[in-house]
Amino acid sequence: MRSVEGTGKTIADAVRSCLVKLGLIEDEVTVEVLEEPKSGFLGFGNKPARVRVTEKENIHTGLEVPETAAPSAIKTQEAQPVSISAAIPAVPSEETSFTVEEAATKAKNFLQTVLTRMGLSVMIEKMIKPDKIILHIHGKNLGVLIGKHGQTLDALQYLTNLTTNQNENERYFVMLDIENYRHRREIALRKLALRLAARVRQTKEDVVLEPMNGYERKIIHLALQQEEHVQTDSDGQEPYRHVVIHYEA
Repeated sequence: MRSVEGTGKTIADAVRSCLVKLGLIEDEVTVEVLEEPKSGFLGFGNKPARVRVTEKENIHTGLEVPETAAPSAIKTQEAQPVSISAAIPAVPSEETSFTVEEAATKAKNFLQTVLTRMGLSVMIEKMIKPDKIILHIHGKNLGVLIGKHGQTLDALQYLTNLTTNQNENERYFVMLDIENYRHRREIALRKLALRLAARVRQTKEDVVLEPMNGYERKIIHLALQQEEHVQTDSDGQEPYRHVVIHYEA
């Protein structure tokens, strides 16, 4: 059985970060509270909640959902309020195999329903790859769905994965993209990594990057894997985990 630990401002936040890592929902895990959150004086000395989440036995998985940012509320200035739960259809468990085609269709239908209720007119293109399902969202003025460094997009992606795999006997990872944002972000991160690596080689001092989700941290690690005299590590606890670039003689 898989087991991970996570932290957050609240116990619920800490549990959500663990669910993202495991690619599971709350019904499929047991939760052990290791530390209650504590508030410091005038904002100093705050301590996050820390939990251990363990996968229950007899959970069947297909493609594992990789780490991503914990979901936050999805907001748009012009959209009408939408209840996410109302858009999630109740899907009974079935003994028949849940195929990747069915997963892609289920994910697309959920996403279309949510965005329509948000007042957004979009076209969703689905693409099935060996390791994931990709849903490309096309439309006008969709920047609100991306958010700062893709945080809103990650939250929407989390909800889509949660709904797609709920009550199913196979699991698939669904990645959302808006007008090739993921690709553009990857190129920007690779350029940033190389630029910072050059600084580390010159100054021989560590460089600490801003917190990123696991997918983006992996891009940094891979970009510098073959670079001479630099080494990368991930440090910190979710959701503040970040990459540190070290000088290596």
